[in-house]
Amino acid sequence: MKKSLVLIVLGISLSMLVGCANSPPTRFYVLSNLPHSAHLPTSAAQDVGVGVGPVDLPDYLDRPQIVTRNGQNELNMAEFDRWGETLKDNAKQVLAENLAVLLPSKKVHTYPWKRSAGLDYQVVVKITRFDHTEGGDTVLHARWNILSGDGNTEFLARETRYTEHPEVKGYADTVAAMNRVLAQFSRDVANAIADHASGHLSQP
Repeated sequence: MKKSLVLIVLGISLSMLVGCANSPPTRFYVLSNLPHSAHLPTSAAQDVGVGVGPVDLPDYLDRPQIVTRNGQNELNMAEFDRWGETLKDNAKQVLAENLAVLLPSKKVHTYPWKRSAGLDYQVVVKITRFDHTEGGDTVLHARWNILSGDGNTEFLARETRYTEHPEVKGYADTVAAMNRVLAQFSRDVANAIADHASGHLSQP
């Protein structure tokens, strides 16, 4: 009896090892910032001090797996396609790097920053959607505010939505589309900061 039990356990272990050996490798992704040549055609906001954050994302996106939607209510978690770091931290960092390139400025900081940062503006972002619908669009939907550097005065409050439709299906193409919508969002934020710095900020 004991011998049979040992053989069963060994058989199960061997099957698990074979299954693991046949599993596809896990792929890891990160968002990427704009090239250094992408700065805005304006000098009004050069070297302005900008603090990026807090940046909030829905809890369903706060996980290692890349999340896609199947219709309006069903979520799919990719088993072998994952983020190299949290999407929240990655999106915040790339937004900051994009603003540093677009404005351009060497004084862009991510939340939390030191009191000595010397900020002129603070960008607060609440992302309500940042995902892809299978067979459909990649969507970034964000509510965002531009505040004074001390956070006591609101200069701008907006809600914007961006969509991209990847031509090829696959997680690499989904991440590339997420890069593009985040770049569009970054340009709108950078333009708003530049407009305010030059005295031409349009009201919501």
